[in-house]
Amino acid sequence: MMRFLRAAPLMASLLLAACATDGTSSGVGMSNRDLASAEPLKEIGSGPLTPQSLLGVVPDALSARLGAPSFKRTEPQAEVWQYAGAACSLFIYFYKTDSGALASSYVDARKTLGGPADPASCLGEVVTQKSPPVS
Repeated sequence: MMRFLRAAPLMASLLLAACATDGTSSGVGMSNRDLASAEPLKEIGSGPLTPQSLLGVVPDALSARLGAPSFKRTEPQAEVWQYAGAACSLFIYFYKTDSGALASSYVDARKTLGGPADPASCLGEVVTQKSPPVS
């Protein structure tokens, strides 16, 4: 029993390490200071979509260009939207600004089978899923 009690902290730290990401980030984002003082954009614009073009916008602006998210998680000061691509998921993180409005501050992409994905490629997949080519 004593041997188990000594091993418990080691086992707990190994389990936590197994749950952690590999430290690689594929996302693009705004600093907390830039987001806090920013006036959220009400539209994205008509140009080509890039991960950077999705930053600093209100949720309605994003849904106007990408449609409704596949999944949405709402918390008191934040929202996370997930859009499904063919082999990836695109995540957009919204946080409240100093004015109290939600604005997107981070865009990330993950492969369906795990691991980081290229946000620009994943955004392309999401757009294709939204409006598949007609033959």
